Amino acid sequence: MALTYDGANGLFTRLGSLIFMMDAVRTHQANLKTLLANVQGEYSSADSWMIDGLSGNIEGRIAETGGVLNDVRAAAEKTLIEMCFAVAQTSTTNAMARKALIDALVWLIREMDADSEKIDGTTITKSALSVGGSNNGNGKFLYQFDAPNILLGSTNDFPNIRTEMVEARCVQDAQNYSVARGAEVFEIRGQPSYSELDYRFTAGSGTLMRMSSISASVDNGNRSQNICSNTDLEDQTSHLPDLFTVVSGAAGTEFTTETTNIFRGTKALKLNVTGSVFRIRQQMGVSTGTLGRLTPDRPYVISFAGMKDAGATGTVVVSIQDSAGTILDSALFKNELSIAAATTSYQLYSAMIRSPRVIPTDTYIVIETTVAVAVAAFYIDEIVIAEMMPMASGGASLAIVAGSSDWYADDNARYNFTNNDEGLISSAFDRLFGMYHKGLSLPANYAGGETILDSLIA
Repeated sequence: MALTYDGANGLFTRLGSLIFMMDAVRTHQANLKTLLANVQGEYSSADSWMIDGLSGNIEGRIAETGGVLNDVRAAAEKTLIEMCFAVAQTSTTNAMARKALIDALVWLIREMDADSEKIDGTTITKSALSVGGSNNGNGKFLYQFDAPNILLGSTNDFPNIRTEMVEARCVQDAQNYSVARGAEVFEIRGQPSYSELDYRFTAGSGTLMRMSSISASVDNGNRSQNICSNTDLEDQTSHLPDLFTVVSGAAGTEFTTETTNIFRGTKALKLNVTGSVFRIRQQMGVSTGTLGRLTPDRPYVISFAGMKDAGATGTVVVSIQDSAGTILDSALFKNELSIAAATTSYQLYSAMIRSPRVIPTDTYIVIETTVAVAVAAFYIDEIVIAEMMPMASGGASLAIVAGSSDWYADDNARYNFTNNDEGLISSAFDRLFGMYHKGLSLPANYAGGETILDSLIA
């Protein structure tokens, strides 16, 4: 028995009629405010008391009308659950254990993937970063809004990210010694949100959270902090950073302690012109390296500060590798820089990636050159690897990396996200089933090749 997606008695045909009814009610709710404004325009301020009851009760009347939407959602949930469960009982490849909404959604996503069924995708865009004109800190504000879909095994944008401005503002700095330098506290604010069935939905995310800036001065950090140890490179013995071991190359030859060209603190690492590559590493999850570990299937940032002497070339890589020297996640869990593209003053270079679902038992933080430094030297400092903080299960992930100058209170920056809401079924599933907070999305096509059409909403 196969799931019928569209046509007579099709799941999306039935849901499409419910979505159409939902949209009609929402339009009616919005029109009530417009109609009231038209009425109010016919009354002077002196006579407006005549319609006080109408004006004062409008939101309540709109909410009463919204009761229909609860019935529509209940009908949509029952339709989804019952139709998916009926087919699941005959399936030998896709099990559904309970008659529950989350089970039905997961089952449907997997079934659509197996059947190559897709809805119209919704595109998310992000503005350029806008920073406060009087900021003292010069670090990086990082937002990531794409991730592997754990059910589909592919990478795509989370389709239900809200259209809104998201602002990060420093609310606690190190000037009174209440927090460490480089770990200043930021408040993250989105814009007001409304419940999924509110006629004003979609709006902002309603995000209000706090997070710390990330710096290498924090060792073995908790979630959203640096998980490495001594990656600020402040502690070095005979040119080798403490808690690191040499795999190839030689301390004092391929790399040496640097005390002049530094980003933060008093020391960095100078990569010399020798014609040879090097590799040093720090084991994770042990007291002789770092106690920090990766969390599977989470968004991470790998960042470091780098600068070159004029003309320098080569390739430097910071990664996490297994005991055999293989970079995790098919060689994707890394931050790789072509030294020729670097500048002659320090810059932060950051890569936003997602940890693999399976983490090897023995893992290592690795600093290496894969193409030997040539012509002139390169300098590296302030290496951080930290988990990014999500705004919601299906929302953007955030990280703030410290720069060479500390953040001060009221330093701020903002991005504007835009969801074009082009995929009508995608948006309706969020309204009906809360996909944003569940971190789920249906298989989608972004190039006009979907098989389940938005025209089913009728």
